[in-house]
Amino acid sequence: METEELKAELDKNRVLNLLGSFAEVGLVLEISIIFIIISSGFGIFLISNIILFFIGKAFTRWYARKKELDDSNRKAYNVNLIWLMINIPLEFLIFFFLGNSIIFVPLRIAIEIIILSVVVMNFYNINFLKESLLFTTIVQVLLYLVAINIGIILNVILIMFTGSERVFGAGIMFLFCVIIILGITIFYVSWGNKIQFVKDKYIIVLIAVTIGLSYMGELFYSQPMVFMRNYTTNVLLTAIISIIVAKVGKILFQRTVTYEEYRDVITLEKDKLLLDIKDLKVYYPLIGGMLKRQFGSVKAVDGVSFYINTGETVGLVGESGCGKTTVANAILGLVTKESGEINFSDEPIPNNYTKHLRKKIQIVFQDPDASLNPRMKVVNIIAEPLINLLGITKKYDIRTRVLELLDEVSLKREHMDRFPHEFSGGQKQRIIIARALASNPELIILDEPTSALDVSVQAQILNLLKKLQKTYNYGFLFITHNLSVVNHIADRVAVMYLGKFVEVGETDQIFSNPTHPYTQALLASRIELDPTNKEISFVIKGEVPSPITPPPGCHFNPRCVSDARTKECEFELPHQIKIEEGHYIWCVNPPVSKNKGDIKIKDNVAIE
Repeated sequence: METEELKAELDKNRVLNLLGSFAEVGLVLEISIIFIIISSGFGIFLISNIILFFIGKAFTRWYARKKELDDSNRKAYNVNLIWLMINIPLEFLIFFFLGNSIIFVPLRIAIEIIILSVVVMNFYNINFLKESLLFTTIVQVLLYLVAINIGIILNVILIMFTGSERVFGAGIMFLFCVIIILGITIFYVSWGNKIQFVKDKYIIVLIAVTIGLSYMGELFYSQPMVFMRNYTTNVLLTAIISIIVAKVGKILFQRTVTYEEYRDVITLEKDKLLLDIKDLKVYYPLIGGMLKRQFGSVKAVDGVSFYINTGETVGLVGESGCGKTTVANAILGLVTKESGEINFSDEPIPNNYTKHLRKKIQIVFQDPDASLNPRMKVVNIIAEPLINLLGITKKYDIRTRVLELLDEVSLKREHMDRFPHEFSGGQKQRIIIARALASNPELIILDEPTSALDVSVQAQILNLLKKLQKTYNYGFLFITHNLSVVNHIADRVAVMYLGKFVEVGETDQIFSNPTHPYTQALLASRIELDPTNKEISFVIKGEVPSPITPPPGCHFNPRCVSDARTKECEFELPHQIKIEEGHYIWCVNPPVSKNKGDIKIKDNVAIE
């Protein structure tokens, strides 16, 4: 009996020890799970705050740039570093003393806005109530919206890695759905003519996506597998919610945009400085070798200066490849200038071309066929500036304005609904001119606008341009290699050779008294209709030197046939010589003037 009782006691102790072991293991597991949850939560909190720090820095720079404040990276970094130092302890204090309720989030944001408004006021030297408070509020609200999205995504990732394989798969599909919703929302917000006038349209995307993802996140948190079974329905519902919010946002934001009503083409004040270019240089880099390093540059434009007044045409002439079109591209912001100044209406033209400048500066290209979309009707081609630059979207207003523009260029009503292939070359160029006039410009760049046309049609286009300029005082930069055309339309002429000006003056001065050997040769090479005058006194021999390795000294030296050419031309750079008031050349030796004989130089000024 005693032996049996002893065995029973031993078995009982074993069971108790085993249960105790299980209890200890269970306690360890429970503690481990709690630690994982706490550490995961803290990790998510820390990661999200670091991400928000960098996003907040981007938002700060964006708003500072928007308000024309200092958008330096250093100031934005310091402001958001202070925010990070405030946000982390503040969230912990609210969590431990008040709880994790969402009703305390506005309290935290309000405290941060007040503190950061003082910081922003000191960093950016702006008024507290009118500017600093608004600055901080907008940035903090946008940051909170981003924080919601980041929190949703990080929580889904946490559920994925702590759940089963099926939950992990559901999480993958959730993240894929996020990409779908984001793409749909961006597409919908960007769709439409008027939305391009809303500067901050991606704020609409942020709000719409946040609301849509919040709805979808709640579905996933509650039952991941149910979310997976109804995946298509959930995606459609989320997309519909985001699109509805985006629609409301587009309506509200578009009401804040002031559209420019269409109006008649205004008449500019004559002889007012419109474009002023000083020492413009445009270099194209030469890149080669296995490492694609720059080993030189092409000096396409090398230190040219000129100006254009309203009601004036400046002709830019020279051989192909001399840099004429590069000057136009630099004015339009299509190429980056190496140095120099380009001022329009006494304001420097910025690197990022503004909508205002695109309205005020237009261009007419050489090839009318390449400038017109063959799939678009004339009314739609001319209406592009009306829609994209002036914000006119009503069909009646568009057709009315297009009809007025067609009348300006001597085209008829029946031409509105035709396609480009139904027109002649001259008519196509008229359509392009009408499109250039649509945005009420002040300066029109004409890049060889008549080169592709017949002689009779050239005269019609030139007369049309002169009529428009006489009526509205446009400023024209007329680029061409045809000296006869320049003589017909230009008020002043600049002769260009290998990136530099060689002669500048009034049209009468250039054509009656060409002084530079290159200008003399160009004028003498014109085709004359006089059968008694067939002699060509100047012939430009040879090819234009390579702009990569131009000749030393005067670039025109190898081709110059002037009697004034000497050994000095091979190593000495040309200098400016004044022939008469408003008439200058760049040459090494005193040339022979056609009307005045030998010209002597005193202090770089020509005297008889």
